Amino acid sequence: MQRVGRIPLIEPRWALSRELFRSTSWGGFAMTTLWGCPTRKYHSWFSLWRGLERYELLPQIQEELHLKEGTFLLSTQHFHGKLGWEGYRHLEEFRRGSAWSWTYHIGELRVERTLYLSPDVPIWVMRYTFSEGVLFRWIPLWAVRRWHTLRKEPLSVRRQGHKLFLGSSFQLYFHVEPVPRFIPWEYAYEGVYYPQEAARGYEATETLYAAECWEWRLHEPGTITIQFGLQEEPKTLVSIPEYPEVKGSLIETLTSVAENFFIHTNEGEYLIAGHPWFGSWARDTFISLPGLTLALDEEERFHRVMETALRHLSPEGRLPEVFPAQIGAPDAGLWFFWTLIQAVKMGVSPTRLWERYGEAIHQILVYYLKYHAGEDGLLRVDGASPASWMDAVVEGKPAVPRKGALVEWNALWYAALRFVSETAPQEGMRWRWGLAAQKVQESFKPTFWEKAKGYLADWRSAEEVSWQVRPNQLFAAALPYRPISEKIAELILETVEKDLLTPRGIRTLSPADPEYHGHYEGSQTARDLAYHNGTAWPWLLPSYGDAKIAIWGKEAALPLQKLLQGLEQALFEYGWGAIAEIYDGDAPHVPRGAPAQAWSIAEILRLHYTLSRL
Repeated sequence: MQRVGRIPLIEPRWALSRELFRSTSWGGFAMTTLWGCPTRKYHSWFSLWRGLERYELLPQIQEELHLKEGTFLLSTQHFHGKLGWEGYRHLEEFRRGSAWSWTYHIGELRVERTLYLSPDVPIWVMRYTFSEGVLFRWIPLWAVRRWHTLRKEPLSVRRQGHKLFLGSSFQLYFHVEPVPRFIPWEYAYEGVYYPQEAARGYEATETLYAAECWEWRLHEPGTITIQFGLQEEPKTLVSIPEYPEVKGSLIETLTSVAENFFIHTNEGEYLIAGHPWFGSWARDTFISLPGLTLALDEEERFHRVMETALRHLSPEGRLPEVFPAQIGAPDAGLWFFWTLIQAVKMGVSPTRLWERYGEAIHQILVYYLKYHAGEDGLLRVDGASPASWMDAVVEGKPAVPRKGALVEWNALWYAALRFVSETAPQEGMRWRWGLAAQKVQESFKPTFWEKAKGYLADWRSAEEVSWQVRPNQLFAAALPYRPISEKIAELILETVEKDLLTPRGIRTLSPADPEYHGHYEGSQTARDLAYHNGTAWPWLLPSYGDAKIAIWGKEAALPLQKLLQGLEQALFEYGWGAIAEIYDGDAPHVPRGAPAQAWSIAEILRLHYTLSRL
């Protein structure tokens, strides 16, 4: 269990910048701040995934206490740009374990609100415990909209028996103990305001709709429990488990939140790239899978997600950027091979991988050979649109223009070819792709290396070459199959440590570069320009660790363990118990982007797994 007391909770800047999230494999989702005050359009007490799209159902609840001293609110909410409800003033404590719990004190009255999403059955529970008798009113404010939108149009909410009909699309079953008095309360709550959306330059105001007030008059201490479900059964209340002991160490905490990134659909099991605004991305899925499954001894889940992802492989061997969208991530197949290589390192049998994925392996290899490989064996792209993980676009053009032969593409390509040449079940296949790997190795150094520079070029085309110091060269040193000598790998590592390494991640550009942006903030354009031009990414740290271990062996363990220990401070700076998507390149390395990112968490878990086996 993790506890936060009153002193930090009454500080707005601190409490509103810490975000809670909970996602279940059956599709239930909740996200809010430590105050229970939504600051984003993605915050909601209860949301539902339908397939790979989420709907925000219940962003806010009006919670009223009628005492002899007057009427008091537990709810905290912004309206028209400022706080209109200030229930946080009564907040004494927050606790996080299997559920989230807030404790309020108003005079002699003590109120505890607990929110719980069952991990096993599609049930959402909110429970209130009162230390003395009270008149309590509970008014749900509904949105029922797609996650990237805001509600502007009227909404119909209707109760029929123990069913709630939300618009024309959603039906919930509810069970309440004790049974309340239902009071008609048809009201439009206009001007609901989300300050984080305004800060990001987005529309920030919507209208939420109430249909009924649920009222209880308790004459003595008691408990009120409200349960929503997707199915008519069970009709009895789900019990909320006791809070487990959560020590709060980095690995224990990240292990406990790993489950939040998996979701089941009719097509299979997917991995969500990040909360709260990411869906399921192919590249992120492959990079995140080893850490979120194999590092936690969940090989069967690894295969379930892999097989689901490969259902979207086109006949020509391409994968989409976002599932289940159109084809659009030309490097996703390269990361598929990265995943296979990590899987073998983590104990998965190559034979089993070939049995399950042999056909996909062949399709993807042929795709790259046919559409991207040149006579020298290297892969190339035209640069018209982003072809790598550095994919931000500004005014229709890549924020980081990269074309020709990209360094990480070809490091991954070489590793894929070597992997196939060593593990393929057929001798002819091993021989064929071994020759291709040899050709890539012969071309790699002349293309990307210049001794006077001392590091690898980021990309090279027929006309240009980029010598910007970026982290993409790291993969040439980090992968177990390296197209470079150990000496060049050492120089790459020195460059990364000197120019790119921070306590929170690897910078995407050297601070010495005139295009460097040390802070990810401002307008959408300013943020997109900074996204891959200085911003630090935690998911790159383990590849730095791989390179360091490959060169220094066990001697690398101590500095890498210290790096992990330093990340413990990041766990409760932003997404509560998580590692953020990105951090400012400049100190103090403020967390930015999505509060909880799958590959940030996964790769830290993978690095810990690697260190534990040195």
